[in-house]
Amino acid sequence: MRSTASNAPSGDGAVEFSTAFRPCEGKSAPSPGSAAEAGPERNSDTDPVSLSISELAHRCRVSTRSLRYYEEQGLLLPSRNAVGHRRYRAGDAVCVGFIQRLYGAGLPSDLIRTVVQEWKRPDSAPRVEALLRTRHAELSREVEELRAKVTGLEALLRAVTGTT
Repeated sequence: MRSTASNAPSGDGAVEFSTAFRPCEGKSAPSPGSAAEAGPERNSDTDPVSLSISELAHRCRVSTRSLRYYEEQGLLLPSRNAVGHRRYRAGDAVCVGFIQRLYGAGLPSDLIRTVVQEWKRPDSAPRVEALLRTRHAELSREVEELRAKVTGLEALLRAVTGTT
C-alpha cells in the first residue's frame, strides 16, 4: 500500500534536524486506564489536544487509510479512548509530515520504519543522517547507472537513424 506522499506538506529549504523533525516524541500508546484516557480531549499533560483519525488526516492532508497503515507499520502509535477509537496528539501531525516526506523521497517502507524508530530515540540525528546518507548514495549509484543506459540508448538511436 502506498501513501499519499504527493499531498504531504513540504518545506522549501534546509531545516535544522533537531528543531524541525520531532517525531512522535518517542511516546508509545498509553496503557488501558492510564491518565491519557481520562478524558476525550486530553492525551497527555504536554499535548492536551486530542484528534480523531479523520481530524488528523484532514490536518495532514492524508487519507485515514494511510494513518491506519502507518499504525500497522509501527510508525504511529495512537492512544485509544474508552470505546476504542484512535486518538492522536496534535504533535503526531509532525510525525505524519516526516513520514510523508520519507515516502515522497522514495524510501521503501522497511527503511522508513527503521528511520522513524531511530528518530524516536534520544540523540538520533547522527544515526538518522547515516541512514539517509546511505540511501542517498544508493540512489546516486542508480542514477549514474541510468545515465549510462540513457547514453547507450542515445548512441543506438543515432546509429539506427544515421544522425550524429
